[in-house]
Amino acid sequence: MPRSRWFAPLLAVLLMSAEAAMATQKDPALDGLFQRLTTIDDPVAAAALQQTIWETWIKADTAELDALMRQGMVQMARQRLDDAVETFSQLIDKAPDFAEAWNKRATVHFLRGDMAASVADIQRTVALEPRHFGAWSGLGMIMAELGRPAEAAKAYEEALKHNPHIEGLREHIEKLRAASGERKT
Repeated sequence: MPRSRWFAPLLAVLLMSAEAAMATQKDPALDGLFQRLTTIDDPVAAAALQQTIWETWIKADTAELDALMRQGMVQMARQRLDDAVETFSQLIDKAPDFAEAWNKRATVHFLRGDMAASVADIQRTVALEPRHFGAWSGLGMIMAELGRPAEAAKAYEEALKHNPHIEGLREHIEKLRAASGERKT
């Protein structure tokens, strides 16, 4: 399936918060943030909540791990993708339960065209943080690229379950369902 106008906003979700302020990924405030995100109607407030969630996810437990996260994100932004994979792999080796490290490496794998590696890292991301709407969106993009519209739609629906404010995704899900011959249940 060719990339269309929905691709850029979804990729932005994956790359979001490259220079975000930091908080801890295990912050108990995440529960309240997600509760508000799924119930709020104001798009400006929803955008602020999304940013706060990304900022929370991106924070590691130590200064050393934070430095590796920042280094990998800079490498990714500068398109030094091989270096970014290496940096995120070091981060994962040091903190294997750091969901956002897995997600960032999944994003780099996606940018490099290594869909199998990206899917594997996404699966680990959502095992650690099942509400990771960025990872679910990434999985949807990959499944769509691989011509698996039903699986793409399911991943996108999971992303919307946790973040109903992802722009244009509902319409895209309907197109994917139509392409796969499914009807929404």
